[in-house]
Amino acid sequence: MSTTAEKQLQNAHSFVSLLSARDFVAMAELMSPDFKCEFLPASFPPPWGKVINNKEETLASFKHAWEAVFEYMKFLPPIDIVQGKDAVVFHLKSDGMSKSGKKYNNEYMLTFHFDGEKIVKLREFVDSKYASEYFASLHA
Repeated sequence: MSTTAEKQLQNAHSFVSLLSARDFVAMAELMSPDFKCEFLPASFPPPWGKVINNKEETLASFKHAWEAVFEYMKFLPPIDIVQGKDAVVFHLKSDGMSKSGKKYNNEYMLTFHFDGEKIVKLREFVDSKYASEYFASLHA
């Protein structure tokens, strides 16, 4: 593995750790200025099913979700990692708790795309059945 590939893998791990820690300032340092985030599946209602075309809006979206909904939310170590040229894919799960005391344990595929060592795009695919039932129960 080349030095750039090692750094890309390290930065993907760091991004997930920093998101779990709600350290949005440090997380921003890993992102390129033209960063984009795509929430999938496309059939799922917002905030999933859309593309955010800038770094600042992505950070604000994560910050709002983490602070408004969750008492805590962290990603567990990846179950599987696939790395290719300028891309890293994590299959992982979360361990979280809503502010109302409901456990949140979703499953994800996170695909990081890189330009050098900076993350230029993140594609977040969630278990949409679990998420839709979870958030519906919070609003019930």
